[in-house]
Amino acid sequence: MTKDDLLRLILDAADDVGRVFDHAEIARWPSGASDDFAELGLLRAASGDMTAPCPSCAEAHTEPVHVRVESDGRKRFFIRCPESLRVEIDPEMCLGWEIDPDGLAAAVCTAMDLKGSPKPVVPGRLWRLGRIPWKGKTREVLLALRRCDSDTASVSSHVGPGGRSIVLVPHHVPDARIWPGRTPAVVALSRVATLEGSLLVIDGVALADIIVEADRLADALGVVAIDQVGKKMVRQQVKAEIKSLLTDDALIAAYKEYGSYRKAAEALTEQMGQPISKDKVKRAVDRKGGVAAVIPQSDSASVARGVASHPRDRQKKFLERR
Repeated sequence: MTKDDLLRLILDAADDVGRVFDHAEIARWPSGASDDFAELGLLRAASGDMTAPCPSCAEAHTEPVHVRVESDGRKRFFIRCPESLRVEIDPEMCLGWEIDPDGLAAAVCTAMDLKGSPKPVVPGRLWRLGRIPWKGKTREVLLALRRCDSDTASVSSHVGPGGRSIVLVPHHVPDARIWPGRTPAVVALSRVATLEGSLLVIDGVALADIIVEADRLADALGVVAIDQVGKKMVRQQVKAEIKSLLTDDALIAAYKEYGSYRKAAEALTEQMGQPISKDKVKRAVDRKGGVAAVIPQSDSASVARGVASHPRDRQKKFLERR
């Protein structure tokens, strides 16, 4: 197994939660490889409970480590074994290594010669690394981990809907539907990263080719993803279109035709397929100057009233349309 093979293994593990390389696995790596990756910033000593493989059994099994402190202060390490019951192990067998997310972000930032330090947006999940020149302008570069987690949509919302960003992921390229708006250029580090000695190196030509292809696909799709932001934009547009249809002139015309706020509202509700209140009709009439301004005096006799507005009206006959 070469160091580049190990690099891909580590990048694959960067999308896992709580992945630990134990002593048994590290023992199969080239000599000093774990220390090299730790120095590079990709690995760190595991912070969880210690585990160790059983040295007594042919069929390998890993068990939690129990520590016993002797009277002289010396520590001894034991695991439980189904066959040997209790087995003492060497301290170095308890060591495990896990992915260092911030170290990975810093190593990528250095490999791409980006200015400054990575800026965490969502701790342990998303970083802004800096900007690179692109066709006379610049584009922002981000690093995203664990794109398959249940909260990936909320994390992805920090990338923005414009699609101009370049998002680096360790190994697995996520479904394009997780991104708000236009899909950004997503590049798997496992396709462009290698090790040269003890340095992480990014193949700039391969990176550019992947970005160009990603941009071409995004242009070909030409569709805005309907996520929560997209749905809100659509709702706002629909409301604006409906509102534009219900101008004051339309409301006043309905009032003049039916001679009543209530009847005009009922007719508009049926025509528009949405509730229109009589108060909405009345406000449109009031903005025009009131009933006297909307219906000329010569036509006022032609407006039939359905409800008497004054006690004396009950003694009179309603006017009929001539």
